[in-house]
Amino acid sequence: MNEQNNTSLFPKGEKLPGEWFSGNAFLHPLLARDKNNDFALGSVTFEPGARTHWHIHPKGQILIITEGEGLYQEKGKPAQRIHRGDVINIPENVEHWHGATAHSKMIHIAVTNYQGDTNVTWLSPVTNEAFSEANK
Repeated sequence: MNEQNNTSLFPKGEKLPGEWFSGNAFLHPLLARDKNNDFALGSVTFEPGARTHWHIHPKGQILIITEGEGLYQEKGKPAQRIHRGDVINIPENVEHWHGATAHSKMIHIAVTNYQGDTNVTWLSPVTNEAFSEANK
């Protein structure tokens, strides 16, 4: 089991794969999909500069920011700063990415819904240029 620091709600978890994330991101699963809940719940820690690749959720996703400052961007729209206490309701099939800023870590709880057996479709990485632009 990973150590929990004194300020985070949950342990950092296991490092997420580079095929879907840039930088150092970690997942601590909180609740698996089961007969009562058609979603998965997890705490995701993004170290400074870490972010998801572009992706979509066929039935949407909710992010609850629990620590730090991050970024959320939908395709074709400017990036938004997100902070502790923010709740981001991501509509189904909206291409987006999220993660830490260049200088701050960010932790969120992700509630990810399923459609059939699928809860995410991963797309291309967020380029360093796009990430730099989002941090302005």
